[in-house]
Amino acid sequence: MELKFNTSKTICTLIALFFSMFLVACGTCKKETAALTLAQQQVDPFKISKHFYDAVKEGQNAEKYAKQLAELSPEILKKNLQTDTQKKAFWLNVYNTYVQYLLKNNPDLYQDRSAFFKDNHFVIVGEETSLDVLEHGLLRNSRIKVSLGYAKNPFASGFEKDFRVEEIDWRIHFALNCGAKSCPPVAYYTVEDLRQQLEASAKKYLKKEVDYKKEEEEVYVPALMSWFRADFGGKEGVIEILKNYKLIPSNEDPKVEFLDYNWELDLDNYR
Repeated sequence: MELKFNTSKTICTLIALFFSMFLVACGTCKKETAALTLAQQQVDPFKISKHFYDAVKEGQNAEKYAKQLAELSPEILKKNLQTDTQKKAFWLNVYNTYVQYLLKNNPDLYQDRSAFFKDNHFVIVGEETSLDVLEHGLLRNSRIKVSLGYAKNPFASGFEKDFRVEEIDWRIHFALNCGAKSCPPVAYYTVEDLRQQLEASAKKYLKKEVDYKKEEEEVYVPALMSWFRADFGGKEGVIEILKNYKLIPSNEDPKVEFLDYNWELDLDNYR
C-alpha cells in the first residue's frame, strides 16, 4: 500500500510540536529560576557577616560563614549594597573579621605582611580576592596602594566596579584593623549607626595617638595619615581634622610629623 503525505501539513505539525516543547522547557526553566531567586532572597549578607564576626570573636568554628560569603549570589549582594554607607559597613566588617580569622588559624601568615595583604586568601561571591582588594579596591574606590591615595587604578576588576564605594571616607582608616599593635580596635559596624561609629572610632584613635608639642610647634600624627594622605586631603586636610577634633588650637599651624607604626602582631584587640 502506498503511503501519501501532505508535506505542508507535516511541516506545520512538526513546527507546532517544536514550539510546544520549547514553551514547556521555558516554563520549567522559569519555575527553577523563580525557586532559586526565592531561596536567594532569604539570604541576608549582613547577617552572615555578623555571624562570621561573632564566631571569630568568640573563638568558635567560623568556616561555614566563610563558605556562605563565598557562595553569596552577586545579584543579592548588589541588592544589599546600594549605598556607600551599606558598602562601608559590610566591607569593614568582612575585612576586620577575615584578618582575625586568617591570623588566628595561621599566625605565620604575618611573617610576610606584603603577601598576607596582597595574596588571595578567601572567596567572596565566587571571586577569589585579597585584603588589599577589600581595602584599596572596595573601601577606597580602587586607589593604587602605593600612590598615597592620589592615583586611581584604571584597570580595576569588574568585582571592584560592582561593589566599591563612590566617595572615600578617611575615617575608615581608624576602623580597619590589620592585626598590628598600632591598629584601631575591632568593632562591628552597622548601617544604621555607621556615621556615629566612625566618628567615635576616629576621635578615640586620634586622641590616643596624636601628640601636639606647642613649644616645638609640631604635631605628631599616626603613620596612617601619611600612607593615605590624599584620603585626608594632604597636610591641610590633616590640620583641619585635628582642629575640628580640638587636638590642636584653631589658630595654630604646626609642622606635621608622622609617628612610627608598631607592626607587632596583636590579635583579639576588640572594642
